[in-house]
Amino acid sequence: MLEHALRSRPNSIPVLGTYCRFLTVTNQFSESLVACARALSLNPWDGTALFHLGLTQIQLGRFEDALATFAQADRFDTPDVSRWTWLLAAGWADVLLNRNEDAIEWLQRSIAITPGTGRAHMLLATAYQRLGRLDEAKQALARGVLLRPGSTAANIGLPTRNTSPIYLEARRKINQTLIAVGLPAGEDDQTSK
Repeated sequence: MLEHALRSRPNSIPVLGTYCRFLTVTNQFSESLVACARALSLNPWDGTALFHLGLTQIQLGRFEDALATFAQADRFDTPDVSRWTWLLAAGWADVLLNRNEDAIEWLQRSIAITPGTGRAHMLLATAYQRLGRLDEAKQALARGVLLRPGSTAANIGLPTRNTSPIYLEARRKINQTLIAVGLPAGEDDQTSK
């Protein structure tokens, strides 16, 4: 159905945006880069396409590009109800880049808008731990686990199919940090591989 829509309406912004999202969530990252860029060529202010482009860039190990994409989205005058997602993602990109002070600012802004996701708290715990702010790391992790009961290092990440080795290594380091703060490793933990 989506392929038919693309053939019949190749310049439709809603169709291109949907295709961009579909490719990102199904881990078809190379194709997603193209589809999201095409959607953005027709509507450069599409926050959803920017978000999915940034997620694709992260999973391809292009952390600097992802951070620039999320920062661009943040410059748009978008309601907070949408803005928190790229604030969280920009914080994630900074954690992946080991820019922990910058990550804290992004993540705190995201939590101020949507305090109930839990993911932002876990990334915040990582940044605090890496900066030696151990009590704050433990508090952030405790809040994250409260919001996401049953979380382990093995089950908090996105699926890894088609992701780059650069991303997988950075993710492994985040997991190791969270385990050091107190997050259980989980059954299928890949942090030591």
